[in-house]
Amino acid sequence: MANQIASSRAPSFLKCSQCSLGNLCLPVGMNNQDMGELESIIDSTSPYNDDAPVYTAGQSFDKIFAVKSGMFKSVIVDSLGNDHITGFHLPGELFGLDAIHSEKYTSSAVSLGTSSLCAIEYKELEHLSHRLPSLQHQLMNLMSKEVRTSQSLNVDLTAEQKLAGFLVALSSRYKQRGYSETRFHLVMPRRDIANHLNMAPETVSRLFKRFANDGLLEINRTDLTIVNMQALKEMSGCLSVC
Repeated sequence: MANQIASSRAPSFLKCSQCSLGNLCLPVGMNNQDMGELESIIDSTSPYNDDAPVYTAGQSFDKIFAVKSGMFKSVIVDSLGNDHITGFHLPGELFGLDAIHSEKYTSSAVSLGTSSLCAIEYKELEHLSHRLPSLQHQLMNLMSKEVRTSQSLNVDLTAEQKLAGFLVALSSRYKQRGYSETRFHLVMPRRDIANHLNMAPETVSRLFKRFANDGLLEINRTDLTIVNMQALKEMSGCLSVC
């Protein structure tokens, strides 16, 4: 699947041992026997239509979810009733982990386009991870990655740095999944990108036009091509770690 454009079309159900996302998801480092035990506690969900909820904030926590196809977003609501998008989740990524401590989902999860999930009962996963060190290790890695991502959103950056960093990170995540790192679909609407980056939608639109005029990228509606990755990385400030 290398160098293909990421698509939101949902594939038929595949078990972990057959899934191309196994090297990104929970089964990393697991042998066939251990993977078989993990598969026994995973359920494939029916496809979610665009803007369909997976769970809502305040709902009792029972499952974590792995994206099988498409994309999902996590949304929290502040005390004034304003929505804040805390993350976009791509195939092979897990969400719902932030509810482990409180035992209630602290955010709502919503599909972007037609998307599908694997649902994992957390209590069963917790019991299984106690017996399988490789699974426990990967679960801790995923939790650590979520904390790091959350912390990165609190760094004080300019609007240009925020958008450049967002595109560079998205490029890296698509590359991990075997897709092109320089050409992909922006599944999320501009207003969602702006919300996630705590910027006005008009600012995001203006910056996309500026980046295109400066030769950093080409964009046609949802189709984006990064023309100058080096310059985009320099602008984002992540040159040494991206």
